[in-house]
Amino acid sequence: MKRRRALLPLPERAARMLARFKSIRWLDEDEKALFALGFAATPEERWKLVRNHIQLFNSSAGSKRRV
Repeated sequence: MKRRRALLPLPERAARMLARFKSIRWLDEDEKALFALGFAATPEERWKLVRNHIQLFNSSAGSKRRV
């Protein structure tokens, strides 16, 4: 039976994916990093990233309108 290798940490996997995207000229560095992070993440990690992003914009401390 084949053994499954241990999954590398997300930053390491994203760095490897980013190295693959270096040759794509029509993407900015920020876009390449975002795509690399999305492709390297597992579905559970991707869900956590989305939830953290939503919570960042829904925080009530900085979003209240001042009169």
